[in-house]
Amino acid sequence: MQHRYNIIILNWNGWNDTQKCIESILNETIENNYTIVLVDNGSEVSEVQNIELYCKEHFKYPIIDDSDLFLSDKVLISEEFASYNSRDKIIFIRNNENLGFAAGNNVALKFLMKSNEQYAVLLNNDTEIVENALGKMFDVLKQNNRIAAVVPQIRYYEPNDVIWNCGGMINWLGVRKYDYALMNYNEVPQEGLKKIDYGTGCTLFLDLKQTGILTEKFFFGEEDFELAFRLRKENKDIVCLYNAIIYHKVGASRVKVSEARIGNMVYHYSQRLSNLKEQLIFPIWCLSVLAHLLSSLRLLYKEPFFKLSIFVNMWKDVLKNVKNIKKFEKSDYLRISTKKY
Repeated sequence: MQHRYNIIILNWNGWNDTQKCIESILNETIENNYTIVLVDNGSEVSEVQNIELYCKEHFKYPIIDDSDLFLSDKVLISEEFASYNSRDKIIFIRNNENLGFAAGNNVALKFLMKSNEQYAVLLNNDTEIVENALGKMFDVLKQNNRIAAVVPQIRYYEPNDVIWNCGGMINWLGVRKYDYALMNYNEVPQEGLKKIDYGTGCTLFLDLKQTGILTEKFFFGEEDFELAFRLRKENKDIVCLYNAIIYHKVGASRVKVSEARIGNMVYHYSQRLSNLKEQLIFPIWCLSVLAHLLSSLRLLYKEPFFKLSIFVNMWKDVLKNVKNIKKFEKSDYLRISTKKY
């Protein structure tokens, strides 16, 4: 029986954070049963060269090649490579372009599944782990075959005593609510686990035999939300393990919405409602559209640039995107997120 796991880190022009993430794994993981799989998602040439140099200098057994080779039948994880000390080995996969979050990670997931690997954790490059968090999550996943995915207690990197989330719940309208968001870590249970509806892709430990790969319908974001619905339909559990702790480098204070960021909101709502259209029956989906519309109105109404014409135009675009876009490509992301309103 296999008792090892793989840590997938997706990098895109963020090598400083990625290196610190790798170092936290090496410093805070006590087991010798994991392999780091670093995927570069089309970064600048100089950054890719720096990563290759780092892998060769810091690991005795680096495997480095383009994604095309990893998805062929030529490269597999051999038992010899698997037996090497975890601190001595790394797999570096180079994607020739930015494939987006889901497709970029799927290069590694497909390779691992082809190599008959069962367990993998998606770990954002802007995270750092503490106190053997990944090992604790792995123990839960391999001991209960009803559990398909595990997430940790995720705290802000700074201040690191504030919770970002501990997974969350999805209500009947398809609206997500994070557990313990913005609360002090002392208010979170110190032990045990809880069944949740949704786990963020920031840190998501997967049993690949149950989850498979991520949907590639969405270029950036939404893949973890789709996975949550898919697992729920298949009666498979996602849990949060409270004593596994991850720090995530996101801002804890409310980020004010600028006029320049409305395109990002349009992109988010377009993907979310496109996803929900496949998950909810049509009358409930219509109510969900209304709920998201009102939520965005409440958010934007506070801003000094707010105009009703801006709000109407952005929602016209959201609904047009939901109707016309079957798969959100990179070109859609660039076009929608950069549009001025």
